[in-house]
Amino acid sequence: MDRSKDIPISRRQFVRLSAATAGAVSLSKGVAADSTSSATTELYDFVRDHVEEGYEIPTLVVLDRPAFEALEPYSDDYFRTTTNPETAAWLRLTPDEARDVAELDAVETLKYSPGSNPFWRLGDYANGVFPSVDDSVDYIDYEQMVDGVHHLADEYDDRVRVRSWGRSPGHENLFEETASDPQELWVVEVTNDIDHERAFREKEKVFFSLSIHGDERSGAEAGSRFIERLLEGNEPTVEAMLDDVVLLFAYTNPDGFSARRQEYRVNDDPVGDSEPENNSFKRVTGTGVDPNRGYPTVGWINPSYYPAEPDGRDLRNDDPGVDEDVPTSPKDYEEIVPDSLDIVEALRGYDNLNYGSDLHGMFWSSNFIEGLIVNDQYDHGELHDIYELNRRTNSRVEDEIGTDLDDRRDRFEALNREYLIDGYDVPPEDVDRYDTPVPEAAYEYGTIFDTIQYTTSGTLISWMSHPEEQGGLGVSMMAHEMGWDNRVFDRMVFRPWLVDLQVRGFQEAIRTVTEHAATEVTADIQTGEATTAYVETDSLTRRSSALSFEATDTTTASESVEVGKEWTASSVSVPDGAHALSVAVDSPSGPVRTKLRDANGKVVHSHESDGERPRRTVEWSVPSPSSGEWTVEVKTLGGERKKRATVNRAVVGGTEDDVTSPDPESVFGYEQRSYSVSPLAYFRDYAAYMDGKKGWGHGGWGDHHGHRGGHGHHGPDGRDGHWGGRDHDERGDGRDRHGEHPHRGHRDGDGRGRRGRHGHGGRWHGNGNHTCAMTGLTVEDIKDGALFRGRSHKLAVENLVVSHAEGTDDDAYVAELDRFVSNGGNLVLTDAGVAHLGALDNDLAAGITADDVITFESSIPHFDARNDDHPLLTGTRNVQRELYNVPPLGYPIANAPATGVVPTAFENAGGTVAGITDGQRRLVTAGSIGRDDGTGIHVLGGMIPPAYQRAVHPFGMLEYTTTFLGHTVLTNALGFTQRRYVNGELVEAFGTLD
Repeated sequence: MDRSKDIPISRRQFVRLSAATAGAVSLSKGVAADSTSSATTELYDFVRDHVEEGYEIPTLVVLDRPAFEALEPYSDDYFRTTTNPETAAWLRLTPDEARDVAELDAVETLKYSPGSNPFWRLGDYANGVFPSVDDSVDYIDYEQMVDGVHHLADEYDDRVRVRSWGRSPGHENLFEETASDPQELWVVEVTNDIDHERAFREKEKVFFSLSIHGDERSGAEAGSRFIERLLEGNEPTVEAMLDDVVLLFAYTNPDGFSARRQEYRVNDDPVGDSEPENNSFKRVTGTGVDPNRGYPTVGWINPSYYPAEPDGRDLRNDDPGVDEDVPTSPKDYEEIVPDSLDIVEALRGYDNLNYGSDLHGMFWSSNFIEGLIVNDQYDHGELHDIYELNRRTNSRVEDEIGTDLDDRRDRFEALNREYLIDGYDVPPEDVDRYDTPVPEAAYEYGTIFDTIQYTTSGTLISWMSHPEEQGGLGVSMMAHEMGWDNRVFDRMVFRPWLVDLQVRGFQEAIRTVTEHAATEVTADIQTGEATTAYVETDSLTRRSSALSFEATDTTTASESVEVGKEWTASSVSVPDGAHALSVAVDSPSGPVRTKLRDANGKVVHSHESDGERPRRTVEWSVPSPSSGEWTVEVKTLGGERKKRATVNRAVVGGTEDDVTSPDPESVFGYEQRSYSVSPLAYFRDYAAYMDGKKGWGHGGWGDHHGHRGGHGHHGPDGRDGHWGGRDHDERGDGRDRHGEHPHRGHRDGDGRGRRGRHGHGGRWHGNGNHTCAMTGLTVEDIKDGALFRGRSHKLAVENLVVSHAEGTDDDAYVAELDRFVSNGGNLVLTDAGVAHLGALDNDLAAGITADDVITFESSIPHFDARNDDHPLLTGTRNVQRELYNVPPLGYPIANAPATGVVPTAFENAGGTVAGITDGQRRLVTAGSIGRDDGTGIHVLGGMIPPAYQRAVHPFGMLEYTTTFLGHTVLTNALGFTQRRYVNGELVEAFGTLD
């Protein structure tokens, strides 16, 4: 008979209570228990006396003989024993149990020993430095990780080097009584002949950031074990690459990693709320900032962030290491984000760093892993390279864990229920009201917005991907997000069945990214010999020299609020004439719902519906906000449990009519980086891939060096560089960001100037013959008859793309566009160019008036609904919704432009709808008014808008950020076909060209 069933305590408690007395008597040292014991270390005493009574302390018990039976009353499923190199046991003890065990006769020492390997403090690695998930007793501990990677470096000193890139801010250490205890930023470098400096420098580098958010454990769990597997010969494919490649594994948030240790006083918001919180893995660093918002990304950056630029105020690399002129006002970067400064400086020191992934976690999701393509400027070849990487990752992750995901579906359903009931105190009878998905797919990929439905600025991956001449690294970066890998409970619970799936999934991503570095991906665009023109204008060019700055008054504040199932409000005062209001909400312990109300109480932004993906971070910006008291409202998903959320606000105050932008020195402390950008560079880059000119190809191990590093951007003649774009002399002194003369393939680096080799460099005037695949024409050129041969009605080009509204009020220009369409020309209208649809009078467009065409602003221009069967969407997937990335073009996440057409007017004119955007009203943002052969008039409401200069953007601008969706819609509208090759073999072709 099991007597434990007769009393209201757990079986484990019963066994402990029933045996504790006998065990203590039989093996007791005969000393009464007190708060200290000769059998415990000082740290163990501290932990035991500072945790709550129910907390189970991970304990290493060193014994003088194998008297393990005395410990069995205190054991659970994770009880472990060993006799080599010492006799010891590992188990979890409450404080009272620890006092009892310390008095057992066979016990020599009790040591505080968190981590996955129960005996790492003894140097016992019988089951591996980082044991398999099934052999682990918990998550990997930070101190255990440090010990483990150094042990591996000692064992494999010809292939492993462990370096510190710098230090974190650190938590207050209550045991050591120090105000902060900074941790080292460890990176593990793995390659053959690790100490051969020249070979190391020349090798291809592949980078992995492990758990930059400390409570997203899958990155560190998978990466640490992968390092050991690789060194022990269990990764033969990757091991065979180590003569030519270096793998970098960086632990990028040691504060969030070490926050679980009980000697630290941790707080998610030490500025806004001084009360300590429970010790668990944390998203933030010791200074309470999100470490993945502290990087100097191009374009708009939220004014409440701390973009860490080690080149200092003048953006010039003056000294080795972090420069002395790093600002201390208005933001003190060395005090708040020393870790980000050190990481940026260290990564800039690697040559041929070409690919990488930042391994993240998220809450529940219908896709177990999401592949996030970062906010950057991708040309045709770069898009195909990154999407081929994801196509292969998708297949391989599905093969690795797809079946097991299906088999464990019931466990995911039970875990979701546990999250809601125990994590949020949702009454069991209300659980079914919540739509909590289980994995339907092992992997899905797209842009950041496509996959997780928001975007941001200041991230590590975006900074790394941005061009070298703009302060970035030019690396092809991915972020991989792992499901069920955020903290919901006060402390993260180690579930081997779940961690096993997470580790295996991320290790497959690590393999695929690494192997992709040795894969040659090329792409071209087949036009069928059709010629295309686009309408040029200088009105879309944005130059830093045109800026006039105002010394703004920037006010930032952070407030920690208690959040429950009812709305909690946090207010912010906005003065008259404010330039911008930025709000960011962060709830480290679980997802929240949020609203932003203006001074009149109107909801300006919200994330609150049951159908939206759960978020623990929300970010909004409002240009030129009305004055008065604004409020941010926050609540949990439901249930009785209270949580805390941090509301960060930044008000950039005051602007004048003649001021174009806030002064970045007054907002961030940095000077403005110079730039000259035009979105029309997209067409010049597009031309390099037309008709078999496969302009992409890194040719293996860093043989070529384009602006994305060693995997190179190549023009059709194999030379480095793109045609058109930023002047690489951003400083005006002939030097790059390091103060040296550029030697890599920066744009314009081949001496062709801004127009390139395809004929779009010289202006064409008058009537004549176009033989170039892509031609740039002005409004005046078109009025002069440039769309036709001689004085006939024969078309000089088959396609015309108009991406701006210039000329809509010029009757002669509009008449030429009408004549072009009436004579069979294919007209593609994008962005503000869609306004021409209301001015045209040809048979296809006659039913649409100017009132039917509406330009609107959106946080992130995208399709809310899409017709997957529409020819314009050929070759795209339903997940693809975003048209262009917003922040790198200078737009806050608030007012990015797009243009659409009233659906009834569009359809009454014979149009077919490909995509709909719901803004202030429902509009067609992609569709065709076409002929039977697929030509006609096509619209794409957002793709290549001009950069926005009125928001702060200290590190410059990109020229265009067209997504693969936008790029493919345009290519389909032109009637072309995209082709992708892997190592010379055609692997995919899609488009409308037969």
